[in-house]
Amino acid sequence: MEALGNVLYKAADAANWTGRIDGEDPASKRWHQIIDLIDLDKELPVMQFKTVLLGFCCDEGVRRNQGRVGAKDAPAAMRKVLANLPDHLFPSFEIADAGDVICVAEDLEAAQQELAKRVQQILEMGGLPIVLGGGHEVTYGHYKGLRLANPSKKIGIINLDAHLDIRPLKDGKGNSGTGFFQIAEESKTEGLEFNYMAIGIQQISNTQALYQYAEEHHVEIVEAYDVHPWELENIQERIQAFADRVDCLYLTIDMDVFAAPYAPGVSALNFNGLVPDATFIRILECILGQANLWTVDIAELNPLYDIDNRTTKLAADLIFRIASNP
Repeated sequence: MEALGNVLYKAADAANWTGRIDGEDPASKRWHQIIDLIDLDKELPVMQFKTVLLGFCCDEGVRRNQGRVGAKDAPAAMRKVLANLPDHLFPSFEIADAGDVICVAEDLEAAQQELAKRVQQILEMGGLPIVLGGGHEVTYGHYKGLRLANPSKKIGIINLDAHLDIRPLKDGKGNSGTGFFQIAEESKTEGLEFNYMAIGIQQISNTQALYQYAEEHHVEIVEAYDVHPWELENIQERIQAFADRVDCLYLTIDMDVFAAPYAPGVSALNFNGLVPDATFIRILECILGQANLWTVDIAELNPLYDIDNRTTKLAADLIFRIASNP
């Protein structure tokens, strides 16, 4: 598929996967030594039990939302760190790179459509997509791909984020803050349930109007100040109940859910977000442990503002945990 003479999709490139070599012993290998490279425009292998990375090189939604652009470079930055991760699940671990969806000439809508197509392909071949964003405009395209692959199933979305991202469209166009609004309004039109749980939300980052819209649409909210060890069991029970009432679970992690010392390289910095400690990891593990988890993405990583690769390394750690989940 082409737009203005430029491709919207680029197949995986071996040049993105280089790194340290500790030996050829299978127990010593790293991701760059074991990863499969996929071209989604060619005949596809069966991807059953395979984790499939797909980049979303886009921050047009962030630009429209008046945020800090630079998230389009996040997939390349994440691959650079991921390449050196160790394989802790040999011989059962299978991971592939399916390349990148690219936003061309500020055409966010075409990029989201392309992303939907590629996510659908991966899902229908049995893979677990991990989409490497990109701004949080990734949500709308990612959801559309999941919907195309599962037209009759009930979908639930868990968003780890400081923001609800349910802003109305501006001038009829979406941006990085409108994804869940678009999904909610389309669900209403199509007679579908809107199942949305947001964890890590901060009052300082959301207007009263957004909270009101969330309440009217039965959004489940776990605010950042409620994420504590003494609330862990309650949060896990809420996650379990949410997952139990849907067929397909989609997890999206916006890196600005974390406090600035841990995630300075984001499109919208939060000085006092979540800490990636044991409590957070237990929450993440609860989500990853759901049998109906179908797809995941990482959003809003902005390498341009990162410090010592802190945010990129944190994102890589999350991806490592997701891909290594049995």
